[in-house]
Amino acid sequence: MSPRARRSGQTLPRPGAATVPHPGPMRRGGRLIRKFFALPFPLFRWQKVNLANQLTLLRIVLLPVYAGLFLSDSLAAQWASLGVFALCAFTDWLDGWVARKYGMITNFGKIMDPLADKLLMLTGMILFVQVGLVPGWMIVLIWWRELAVTGLRTLVAARRTVLAADSWGKAKTVLQIVAIVGGMLVYCLQNTLNATMEDWRLHLENAGALGELAARILDTNAIPFWSMFAATIISLWSGIRYFRKNWAVICLELEDAEKVDA
Repeated sequence: MSPRARRSGQTLPRPGAATVPHPGPMRRGGRLIRKFFALPFPLFRWQKVNLANQLTLLRIVLLPVYAGLFLSDSLAAQWASLGVFALCAFTDWLDGWVARKYGMITNFGKIMDPLADKLLMLTGMILFVQVGLVPGWMIVLIWWRELAVTGLRTLVAARRTVLAADSWGKAKTVLQIVAIVGGMLVYCLQNTLNATMEDWRLHLENAGALGELAARILDTNAIPFWSMFAATIISLWSGIRYFRKNWAVICLELEDAEKVDA
């Protein structure tokens, strides 16, 4: 050690010893950011989450993006919202396939996957009410049914019974997706035609019977209205079937509640 280093109290590394670089300001800033976001949400444990659950969480994170793009005044953003919705619908299928294929079924996925699906459908329906594509009473009826069936599933889960979706429930889901995708296409087409061709209705009506039919469909929002109406009817019917099939379980729960009260 040199006399100068001895006087200043500094120590020099031994020859051949590995030196640890002092963290620079960028690295210190990254650590602070990670610690800050890890306080309310463990976002930086992402690498420990399995792929199926990552896809489920990705679908939830994309919902505000989808809503913001759809409600934007930009035509490009509105068309992009259709792609985001398609991506969310694809992850809905993909996370289930990955979980079954690679044995990634977890309690988190069992709860959050159907919740993410319902949030996606609910977001699309609320957006449609916001822009006037469908009336609000349809959405109210659909979500009365969804909440009632969710409550029933929670009730029978206490008896370790799982209610599988029947053909009517699957048909309801398909109709809801058709209504949302069809409504988004109609909405984007309307806005695109209004922005690029003021007299597009007249042009379509002069193109013959098919053009007149297309003009009426676009003008009246027939596709989102009637497909959502069909989804409403099927949703209510499938909900009634759920309760009829599981009425005995409901009665048992009510009897147990009466015994506890007594």
